[in-house]
Amino acid sequence: MSLNVPLSNRENSYNFYSEFDLKKKIGEGSFSEVWLCVQRSNGREYAAKVLKKNYGHTVDAETWNAVSEINVSNSLGKHPFLLMLKSAYHEKENGQIILVSELMKKSLFDIIENGECPLSEYRIKTYMYQMLEGLRYLHENGFIHRDIKPENILLRSQDKLLKIGDFGTTCHAINDLQYLEYVATRWYRSPECLLTRGWYNSKMDIWAAGCVLYEISTGLPLFDGRDENDQIEKIDRVLGSPDQKLTKKFQKYKSDVFIARYEINKQNERIAGVGLHSVYQPYRPAYELIKDMIVYDKSKRYSANRLLQKSYFYEIKNTEYEYKMREFENLIRNKSMVNLSKIDQKSNTTIYGQYSIIKKQGPGGDRIHNLETQSVNSGTFDRLSADISKKIDQPKLDKRKLNLHKILCSNTNKKKSIIVPKPENICHGIQKHNTRNICSKDDTKNTKNIPPSKQMLTESVSTLNKGSEVKNVGNKFVNRPPFK
Repeated sequence: MSLNVPLSNRENSYNFYSEFDLKKKIGEGSFSEVWLCVQRSNGREYAAKVLKKNYGHTVDAETWNAVSEINVSNSLGKHPFLLMLKSAYHEKENGQIILVSELMKKSLFDIIENGECPLSEYRIKTYMYQMLEGLRYLHENGFIHRDIKPENILLRSQDKLLKIGDFGTTCHAINDLQYLEYVATRWYRSPECLLTRGWYNSKMDIWAAGCVLYEISTGLPLFDGRDENDQIEKIDRVLGSPDQKLTKKFQKYKSDVFIARYEINKQNERIAGVGLHSVYQPYRPAYELIKDMIVYDKSKRYSANRLLQKSYFYEIKNTEYEYKMREFENLIRNKSMVNLSKIDQKSNTTIYGQYSIIKKQGPGGDRIHNLETQSVNSGTFDRLSADISKKIDQPKLDKRKLNLHKILCSNTNKKKSIIVPKPENICHGIQKHNTRNICSKDDTKNTKNIPPSKQMLTESVSTLNKGSEVKNVGNKFVNRPPFK
């Protein structure tokens, strides 16, 4: 049985420390440490995430797949804009599980911290295109990331190629299912996550991506609440309080924040809100995108696929960058067709198939479910990624390449593809192995500096507060919260 992520165990003759040398720690959180490591055989650098939990001397298949990053990587395979695992190791001597992935040089958080924002309009467009393509693939395969934020949007290839990372809190999306309540970092947490006990879906990732878009466009956070109550207060001051119909939906799964705001403190009147256009003017880059992402009602919030169809991305269309993305999709489609053909020839044998073991919760407790997925040839994928990083700046294809691209796409669409069945009632709520501090109601704040030479064009929403804490756009300090 072949998996996307090679797993080591006590029966293997190799282990992590025989293959890699740890060089330096590059991050740490409550559940894990991230190290720069070097592969001894070829000298290549990778990122090693060492989980702090002791898994004992043996690890079975269920335990392996309870690690969210392994579950996601085995289920999805590689994608140009998602940072998947290279391999995973279990060290029986100390019970550690170590996850190895590609080393990304920096994140959007580093760019914001360094005072490089606001970014150029074209750079914002390429980042949002890659981010939404990654989310589209994730959502269409039944997953919710649940922690989109600048720290988890990683960059390489001279800051041109973007990948979404850290799948420690990623779960399967099940309709009308209540999820873990406290997920996502507070500043990027959607209204349904704040006002309910787990009544959300993949649209929460779209909200968070909209907050990231605002931040790279201005250098300031959109909703920088001190706690959960202050967070929803800041959202209401911009978008206005939810109407009665939406409030009733929230009430079905009401959270402590909802109770405090709408039941205990009943004297709170509905807030009209100043409107998103007041804090992010329509002339700014990507306004037509953010206005459909930062929407109170999740049912009216655009999906990643719908956002990618907007005219905002016309400049990206028919570039070498977009062409390579479609080539990757054709590769997956053709690979699935080859697998189907070979399965028909040998009905009792699964060729090129792989299985990821997913926990299912039912009346009888935890059960195991095998989900058949398809893998992608690693060499071909690496070639595509390299081509993308080289040719991302090419503005447009010439007419001959464009016509060839259209012919290839039209021929490919005539072929039949595999439909992979979605698992039902899959367990969720896996603990996140974060590399930052944990968010709690007892806040401890970090401070970041923004050089005064970088004048921001848009005020932070916090300036709308009438209290004593008023933030000036020229201020040097932006307090970031600890992370959930």
